[in-house]
Amino acid sequence: MNNELEEHIIAYIDLLGVKEKIKKGDLKSKDMIHHLYSWTVDVTPRVALPENADIKFKIFSDNIVIAKKLSTESTKRERDIRALLMCTGRFQEMAATNTACCMLRGGITIGELLIDETMVWGQALVDAYKIESTVANYPRIVIMDSVAREIMNYPKLKDYLRTDFDDCYFLNYLADCYYVGEFLEAGFERMKEEANLSDPKIKQKFIWHMKFLNTELKKKKEKYRLSL
Repeated sequence: MNNELEEHIIAYIDLLGVKEKIKKGDLKSKDMIHHLYSWTVDVTPRVALPENADIKFKIFSDNIVIAKKLSTESTKRERDIRALLMCTGRFQEMAATNTACCMLRGGITIGELLIDETMVWGQALVDAYKIESTVANYPRIVIMDSVAREIMNYPKLKDYLRTDFDDCYFLNYLADCYYVGEFLEAGFERMKEEANLSDPKIKQKFIWHMKFLNTELKKKKEKYRLSL
């Protein structure tokens, strides 16, 4: 068994509000999130992209790690990075729709990693967790600056990048998604029903989420819009 550290691109993701759902014994949300995880893990390898075959996942309750080993050859490396961004983006998009009705935040880094059936280990995980826990703040997956600069070298990947008001790069998870406005709107409506919007911190996250999606849906010329 190979237990060597190798260069990977990795996304560390935290589903927001899940701890509260667990405390409430919200079994419907549990089933929806289980479906989200199962769909992601089962479908990703079957997508008609060779790079998707070896994307790896580690899941613990409200956290998921998505990792892809990187090639040193430029063309293959671009495809590897795209596969991770596409998979992560699809996961975030599915979470936000009425599939799971859940916002999330996270971090994406490149670095040394070991990920197998037993464990996840390496500086890439430490860095991605640090970004998620100390930088992301809003329902966004923040991309480490050095990774964003590498993505900029590949013209076909630039639409995965957005720059926020605080100069952080984050994942545009609708880069590969079309005609999803109706489902995102439905997911947002359910999230509003369950949220305590009188809490300023929670409302701030909803406002960020709403503004981002409305901006991207407008670019895609979709008629649906989110509102508080």
